[in-house]
Amino acid sequence: MRQFYTTITLNRDVSPSWKILGFAWPGDLPAPAPGQFFTFRPEALAPGDSGLLRRPLAFAAFTEGRAYALYQVRGTATKALAASEEGSSLDVIGALGNAFPLPLQDERPILLGGGIGIGPILFLHSILASLDFPVARKPALFLGFRSAAFIPDFSALSSDGLRLISESLAEARIATDDGSKGYAGTVVGALAAEGAALESQSKNRPHFYGCGPEPMLAALDTFAGVQGFPAHVSVEQWMACGVGACYGCVVPATKGGYLRACADGPVFKSGDIAWGK
Repeated sequence: MRQFYTTITLNRDVSPSWKILGFAWPGDLPAPAPGQFFTFRPEALAPGDSGLLRRPLAFAAFTEGRAYALYQVRGTATKALAASEEGSSLDVIGALGNAFPLPLQDERPILLGGGIGIGPILFLHSILASLDFPVARKPALFLGFRSAAFIPDFSALSSDGLRLISESLAEARIATDDGSKGYAGTVVGALAAEGAALESQSKNRPHFYGCGPEPMLAALDTFAGVQGFPAHVSVEQWMACGVGACYGCVVPATKGGYLRACADGPVFKSGDIAWGK
């Protein structure tokens, strides 16, 4: 992990609500892994916003010295990022946080992403798909959206990294809240509806991976816990420092006290977090 200044290589719309950011990654730094994140400050900040805190984004893909992240325009920093032209400078600290662990040899990975949390899950799926698992251990991917209009489209982008996550997206079982595509309901509901079919496909025990809104992660944690299967979830939290110093991103721990999403996470194993407290 270190701070560096880099060049934005891609900054395009991929849905009415989301953009994809691409930037050059230093060759002397380790490649980021699914689940990790970076913090940024865009060059396009207005003078009055010069004291703005850095903002975190999760990696959605990495290939050939290029890193990518999905983001929504929500506040001052992401508005400035959205206004940044390709070729402009970006102040980055990364890679930060821990990553999703790989499944054990007797496990089948089941991946769930919800909303903007699909980025790390698509990244993880693209990595797992490249490992050439046997059919019984082939990763299963579930993605949830508010409606079909929010599903990103990477087809016009030529990067190899985005081609890989586009292929992953094409394999996904889709759930939409309004029923406009795929399963009508939540992504965890879609998983539960296909539970018997998934079990018939493989005798390997499932290992669940998730990233998305807190209610989704809490539901997945409960779903996995009831069945006694392992799960790892990546939490979305507001962050200030991003390195564990300020305790601004804590989540309540089941064993008491708090865990820092940036330094202890953002990936946690099932049962670590006391949801809703």
